[in-house]
Amino acid sequence: MTGTRSRWTAAGAVAAGVLLAGCTSTVSGTATPLASAPPTTSEAPDPTPSEPPVDVTPAPAPTVGTLLEAHRIASVTSLVQATFPARTDTCFPSGPWSDAGALDAAYFGSGTAGTVLDRWGFVTAWGQCNSDPADGRATLTMVAELSDPESARRAAAELAADQAGAGYEPTSVPGVDGEAVLLEDGGEDVVQVFVPVGRMLAYAYHTAAAGQGLDDVGRLMTDQVGLLQGFTPTPQAQVPTLPPDPVGLQSLTLDPPGDFTDFSGPYDLEGYLRLAIDPARERDLLSANGFRGFYSKQSDEDELSYAVALYAFPTSTQTNAVYTTFAELEATEFGGTRFTLPSIPDAPCFWFESGESFYQRCYVGYGSYLASVDVLGLTAPDDVAAMDRLLPAQRDLIDG
Repeated sequence: MTGTRSRWTAAGAVAAGVLLAGCTSTVSGTATPLASAPPTTSEAPDPTPSEPPVDVTPAPAPTVGTLLEAHRIASVTSLVQATFPARTDTCFPSGPWSDAGALDAAYFGSGTAGTVLDRWGFVTAWGQCNSDPADGRATLTMVAELSDPESARRAAAELAADQAGAGYEPTSVPGVDGEAVLLEDGGEDVVQVFVPVGRMLAYAYHTAAAGQGLDDVGRLMTDQVGLLQGFTPTPQAQVPTLPPDPVGLQSLTLDPPGDFTDFSGPYDLEGYLRLAIDPARERDLLSANGFRGFYSKQSDEDELSYAVALYAFPTSTQTNAVYTTFAELEATEFGGTRFTLPSIPDAPCFWFESGESFYQRCYVGYGSYLASVDVLGLTAPDDVAAMDRLLPAQRDLIDG
């Protein structure tokens, strides 16, 4: 799973409520009940009106399907690196959001944005965050699924009003039909923009050098709108019945120790790329080798985090091609130090520094399947006890 190394910090920060791997229906948080009366004014909406509308389609109760829908939205959330190639470092907040209050705390911090989203039928969302390691400037993108196009439009206006103040001023972004606020401070532009596209609400937070923020966000949101124009959100009543394992990979993916995070579950190719370190290169590699599907199980237990990933291809020839290339990338591009795992000495295994701790990644393949196992949070790079148990168990699952 070449792309997910930088995800573990983000994954740990998302409430680990829905166990897609186990197909349960427990989730973090609950949906806020929708009230029942429409706004009575055509003026700019109050961010916290007391009587929400009656015509909002109620969001489904959070289930496994809610996270599956978030994983679908991942596929059409703009890749920050596609617009800003220098912003290669993954940051928080990223990933799926099934609770509007948690999303508010991570993205907006207003204490009222979650109420706005719930009032307009919030179903679920996916977010991306990338920063430039050279200057620390960051870009966040987020796409939320709401009740209907009018709800998305009103939510955009209310959220922009909610964020105005504290130096932010209303503005417009060239070529973008949405709401925006701009903060100009100390030679920096900070832009927030909210753009409705059908039932979907696209959001971006972008920092840039003075005078560049609006044009930058215009390019980013042009890409984002293009992605959403080809997306059909799942009707609310059908969200709970989304297939949890569309390619049949769940049972072949090892259950790691601990509590699953919301990143766990199936992804199509574009969704997987939202977990990738180098999306462009991995898109080319996986597409060229007939990528059929991907399933991830990520978990936390005490001081350690784990990730098990399974890729499916048409034949062993294509599996081997990806296996070889991923191993080369870990060593040459991503700075991994190779080590030998006692239980499977020929497996490509690498360790990496991660702050004050270490993590390990090993690959194993058989037939049409390629798997990787990660162990994060180790105090020593040569502590192979967990990996020595997990990798053979994953191998046994895929070789039958």
